[in-house]
Amino acid sequence: MKKKNEYKPSDKSMLYIAYGSNINLTQMAFRCPHSKVIGSAMVKGWELEFRGVATIVPKPNTEVPVLLWQLDPRDIPALNRYEGFPHLYRQEDIPLELDGKQVMGMAYLMNRGQISPPTQGYLQTIWDGYKANGIDTSYLVEAASRAYDYASDINIKYSQDIDEDEYEDFDIDDDNSLDDDIQMSFKL
Repeated sequence: MKKKNEYKPSDKSMLYIAYGSNINLTQMAFRCPHSKVIGSAMVKGWELEFRGVATIVPKPNTEVPVLLWQLDPRDIPALNRYEGFPHLYRQEDIPLELDGKQVMGMAYLMNRGQISPPTQGYLQTIWDGYKANGIDTSYLVEAASRAYDYASDINIKYSQDIDEDEYEDFDIDDDNSLDDDIQMSFKL
């Protein structure tokens, strides 16, 4: 894999590997109006992972479905901005099979982060892209489930570590007076 941490303008189109929200055709039509879909493929040895947003990570004996774009050079700056390149995501060339031939495509991979679930809206954007392109949604469901399970396990761990004695009881105002509460008044 070749890492790219700086953008070098090019007059050539590139093969772009989309696995997250850029599978969504409506979103990409807005962001990259000159680029076009080539087809879908499976990238072997990689797995979809959520760190709030999608990334793919190397993992033996796995695969991830992707949508391949012929990325027009005029669209690259907008896509780089959306991806937070080079700070949030970096560009890496990844080998994959396309029409029986081994080719290299560029994918944006997260530079850091930990597993965390996506928002419902972000997940829906990807789901819509999977459905519109006939991609098996089980990969998406599995990745989201891992992220939600991980977050749940972390919450359980931290809630068990809380020492209840460290927290004082809340003072309950039994007389229902508002003299120590913040009050607001609005003029109509």
